[in-house]
Amino acid sequence: MASRRVAHPCVPSILLVLASYTYRLPPLLNARSTNSDAAVVGLQATHILRGEFAPFLWGSGYQTAADSFVAAAWFAVLGPSPLALMLSALSLHVLSTWLVFATLRRHLAPWVALLVTMPLIVAPSSVHSYALYPPRQASLTLAIAAFWAINAAALTTTERRVRLWLAAGGFFATLAVSADPYPLLLLPIAGLFALFIAWRTVPRTRVIRTIGFAAGASIGLVPFYVLHRLAGSKSGPMTFTTSMLDHHFRLLWNECLPWALSYKVYYAHHVMDYLPWDAPLAFRVVGAVGAVMLGALVLFGLAAIFLRSIRTIPLSLRQLGFSGALAFPVTICGFLVSVMVMDHFSMRYLAMLTLMTPFAVAPAAAALGTRRFAIAFAPHLLASAIAGWVGYGPFVRGVWPVVETPELRDDVAFLNLLRERGITYAEADYWAAYRLTLLSKESIVVVPTNAVEDRYAPYRRAFERAPVFAYLFDPARSRENFAEIERTLVATNARVDGYRVGHLTALLVTR
Repeated sequence: MASRRVAHPCVPSILLVLASYTYRLPPLLNARSTNSDAAVVGLQATHILRGEFAPFLWGSGYQTAADSFVAAAWFAVLGPSPLALMLSALSLHVLSTWLVFATLRRHLAPWVALLVTMPLIVAPSSVHSYALYPPRQASLTLAIAAFWAINAAALTTTERRVRLWLAAGGFFATLAVSADPYPLLLLPIAGLFALFIAWRTVPRTRVIRTIGFAAGASIGLVPFYVLHRLAGSKSGPMTFTTSMLDHHFRLLWNECLPWALSYKVYYAHHVMDYLPWDAPLAFRVVGAVGAVMLGALVLFGLAAIFLRSIRTIPLSLRQLGFSGALAFPVTICGFLVSVMVMDHFSMRYLAMLTLMTPFAVAPAAAALGTRRFAIAFAPHLLASAIAGWVGYGPFVRGVWPVVETPELRDDVAFLNLLRERGITYAEADYWAAYRLTLLSKESIVVVPTNAVEDRYAPYRRAFERAPVFAYLFDPARSRENFAEIERTLVATNARVDGYRVGHLTALLVTR
């Protein structure tokens, strides 16, 4: 009888990488539709390649230029483009996905580890917003690396290596916060996870291990300390408020949590116009069941560390599961007191729920066995995959990706109109401005109509010196009253000529 062939251990890793990029094919094909927040990262990256360095992201006093430096490396190889910019962020997310898989593979069979990691591959919009559009992905990848390193310490037999892994975990955890405050939610959890490992020995060694973690964490905090002593630094989202608890709770319960857990779906009806999906009954049932089952699996992850009846599950896996599951209440509490929460788009502040799901449900995967766990986990995975795909909005048509959205033709036509007339400066709503500057590779510089939203002062100074400029109204992105803007420009300038460019309206202004 022929022996049964076993797949090479690398096959799950290869499938993870291929699936991660394949599932993001729609936005990759439409990378030129990137938003202005991401475009600022790309523009700063092009200036980094010219030798112009800055510690903070343009226009920010709390987000660093970490993602811009990563994008600059991609630009150096592929050239500056929206696609290279998107690949720079997505590849960091794929790396963090692989680190989660590598962590779980230490405890579970490779195919089970891949199944548990699937939420990061078919992630809902809460994770797409960072996986595809920087900034913040560099900090999230560093935060995941912290858990990977601390978990390695739990499974290392040599005491010297345990201390080194714990020090590395502390370094990655605080370096993540130095890069961007967003992973601050995970910092106390990473510290608790490290303490679990440090205290699994005699008292004297506990102290030495704890000192090792603290030393690594202190080194990782050095950039944070230096940056926030610079002029212009801001606390940003690192402050909290309890005055909006009622508003935040209603927003969490009705909009953001359902969207983050994929039992309610918003999609881009047109560019920035997000609408709730009128989902079929079958999806609503699967989404609700998936959310309930996920909640049960996460609760098991919280409880497993205390249950004597499941001591067959290794303590290191139960500690990892507890740390991942703890991120759920911590993230939700952080959402409720955050000063950054405003509307349903604040769902992105719940991204940690998805990022920590694989760790949180890992003890249940070990306890239930592959088949029963797959049955329990499947509804959430299916709902996430469908929700993520629908959430691509104009980038998909049914099950098929759209190669390029029609709006890009109008963008290119507008830029060509200006080039033909020798106009190199324009103004538009923030959400149209910087994306067009990146799309034109700075041959046309578009500044925000509202100068308060400027991200790079030299653009503004050059714009104000230009004798002729253009004003662009993009009905899909502009929050302005076009009639009022037109009246002001006509009243305060020598000449204003109007043009229609597809769905765009352009005014060519002679000062």
